Amino acid sequence: MPAVASTLLHAPLAQSGEWSALLVAITVVGELLAILFVYRVLVRGGSPASTVLWIAVILAAPWLGLLLYYLFPRRLQLRRLRRVRVRRAKLRGARSRSGRGRPGQGRGDLAALLAADDGAGLVDGNHVTWLPDGGQFFVAAEAAIDAARSHVHCVVYILRPDATGLRFLAVLERAARRGVAVRLVYDSFGSFGLGASHLQALRAAGGRVEAFLPILWKRRPFTINLRNHRKLLVCDGHTGFVGGRNVADEYLTDRFGEQRQWLDAMVQVRGPVVERLQEVFVEDWCTATEEVLEDVFPAVPAAGTRRVGVVCSGPDREFSGLWFAVVQAIGEAKSSIDLSSPYLVPPPQLLFALQLAATRGVRVRIFTNGARSEAWVLHHAQRSFYARLLASGIEVHESIDDYNHAKVMVVDARVVAIGSANMDLRSANLNFEIAVVVLDAPELADDVIATIERRRTGSRRIGPEDLPTGVVPRLLDAACGLLSPIL
Repeated sequence: MPAVASTLLHAPLAQSGEWSALLVAITVVGELLAILFVYRVLVRGGSPASTVLWIAVILAAPWLGLLLYYLFPRRLQLRRLRRVRVRRAKLRGARSRSGRGRPGQGRGDLAALLAADDGAGLVDGNHVTWLPDGGQFFVAAEAAIDAARSHVHCVVYILRPDATGLRFLAVLERAARRGVAVRLVYDSFGSFGLGASHLQALRAAGGRVEAFLPILWKRRPFTINLRNHRKLLVCDGHTGFVGGRNVADEYLTDRFGEQRQWLDAMVQVRGPVVERLQEVFVEDWCTATEEVLEDVFPAVPAAGTRRVGVVCSGPDREFSGLWFAVVQAIGEAKSSIDLSSPYLVPPPQLLFALQLAATRGVRVRIFTNGARSEAWVLHHAQRSFYARLLASGIEVHESIDDYNHAKVMVVDARVVAIGSANMDLRSANLNFEIAVVVLDAPELADDVIATIERRRTGSRRIGPEDLPTGVVPRLLDAACGLLSPIL
């Protein structure tokens, strides 16, 4: 009996020792992996703020930090993107030799920057229509799809299976039944509620639908942090739509809740520059399917007099044409900059460019969302930038009740940029984004500014008296501001 009692007494102690050894082993392995991943974070580069944040999280909680780093990858290494880019360059070179020039080459201005993209970034002979209302856009888009005879290509971040989304899918299905090649790419995270049952009719009609980087992706599971945020529609290679509108009820009705307005914007583009929009779709289609489309570039005659450039950004690109163009346009501003963005967490380069412009005497106005419309953390993060913006003489206007989703910039009432990118670090570093830049377009600029002024009646200008003064509010803003690299 004493021997049995001794065995029973020492069993828990033995088990306790085994668990302690296991915990020590897990801790040691975690620390070793943390050191390895800190090395990877450092050598891969990136913004100092983002790098420091990742290092701090990994070292403070190794296993949690490693899990988050795996779930939220920062870069894509896709061989198929390199293949499609080589193929695209060959196709573009052949078309360029057919007579298209390179406007702006040899100068150091915005036109030269746009034209530097292999001669395809800036194109003459286009017509641009401003579509600030949801009804205008969806009517124009449906008419363009119904008139299509060759193909309809669409990339969208949010395609919600509500009344508006289902009607849009029905319009695409109608085109597919006519024999039109319909190709739709939707973001698997933004369109999370979109199921196979919602797409069955379109696919049965011959349309092709692909998710962009599914969350459970065969090469890198949980690529949740790299999203295709573009909103792009191309019909027959000669008509395109670009802007901030997704496909859902609020984007059609311009209503946010029961009484508040949803403010957004799109443009319709016709003319040779649509070829560049088509090239962006070809890249996204190749990313989603590994298929390279080569026979979707018809000769497009001039449709107007506008010079239009197409600029993109994404984690697959070493250089961001979109943000280069935005900073260049701000640097060339002489009198005014009007900028609308739902999120105001600017990358350092953009913040510096805006501050420098205001210091030169340029009137800079930024229109964003107020506390009632914006997510709690995002609003506190953007408030952490207000003191610096106001100190530079920059006007900040917050919506009161409405939600401002428009991504628009007007410089000197002549240059207009409209696209999908927000003024935040996510759009700058992680999202796939697109925009069009229209040069020497005072009439278009007047229309855009008129829309901004009309919407400004539902906003308030932030002044120094609106900045937090208490210890807790200031600490809260600063703490949320630290999260800006991953918001």
